[in-house]
Amino acid sequence: MDLSMAVISYNTRDLLLACLQSVQDSTTNVKYELIVVDNASRDGSADAVRIRFPHITVIANAENEGFAKACNQAAVVSSGRYLLLLNSDTVMQQHTLRTMMTCLDQHLDIGVVSCLQRDGEGRVLQSCFPFPSIRDHVRYAEMLPTVVRRVVGTLPPTDCTQSQDVEWANGACLMIRKALYDRLGGLDERFFMYFEDVDLCRRIQQLGYRVRHVAEGEVVHLLGRSSRTNRHGLNKQWELSRIRYVEKHFAQPRRFLMKSWIALGVMRRLIVTACSQASDRRPQLQAMWMTLRRVWLGADDTDRTPLCSASLKG
Repeated sequence: MDLSMAVISYNTRDLLLACLQSVQDSTTNVKYELIVVDNASRDGSADAVRIRFPHITVIANAENEGFAKACNQAAVVSSGRYLLLLNSDTVMQQHTLRTMMTCLDQHLDIGVVSCLQRDGEGRVLQSCFPFPSIRDHVRYAEMLPTVVRRVVGTLPPTDCTQSQDVEWANGACLMIRKALYDRLGGLDERFFMYFEDVDLCRRIQQLGYRVRHVAEGEVVHLLGRSSRTNRHGLNKQWELSRIRYVEKHFAQPRRFLMKSWIALGVMRRLIVTACSQASDRRPQLQAMWMTLRRVWLGADDTDRTPLCSASLKG
């Protein structure tokens, strides 16, 4: 088997079915298998896949335990040389999978490959980034005077229309050597959602492998189609995962500085929200207070509260 594809689903039935159909329609000359892991959807996603695509392996979880754990479940039952992590809100384009596989076949020092992402209107999406750093936080900190941010300087965004080595690429469409994925122990399941792709790329590079962006392959990424109704839960989960990433990869004193910076930003937003008349003020304040507790108290019970869709990666 050349390729195993892990597609994680949570209440995205129509998007999921369209994604699976696009893979089937666009992929030739590749021996592949599709594995759908459904994170306790309430929209009949798992049954819909079984009916329409009876040849696809479906794992239906009783609870939503996060994107990372679902990917690892798919990896356990996979049999391909390569493993593709694929969002259910993507539409596969012609020759993309073969292009990504060829890159891995020809360059043994490349551990993981991403491809170009476009939105539904054909615009290029930013999908490759530098690793998080203190300097990045200063660059984009609205609370600091403009002169301070200018002193730090700016970096142009990665040109995703060009093939190149990158520090990390988002997990919407990411192909990795299965043996390397197993060696790493898969995705870190302590990241319920967000930053597990940053963490994966960092660990891959620590083992001496390259992360490659291949612009000759493309997917359409219908970004945010399933997240519109739960913005506060998603924002909270992003902050919690950012804190965990800092705790894992930043040594003191940079860890303390980063966590202090995160706390200051959250406190600033909390004060602004508390003084506002927004109709959704209460859930915003609850999410920000929970984030502050996590920064300083390390309250891990807040990390895995299933307030958001753990299937789609932005």
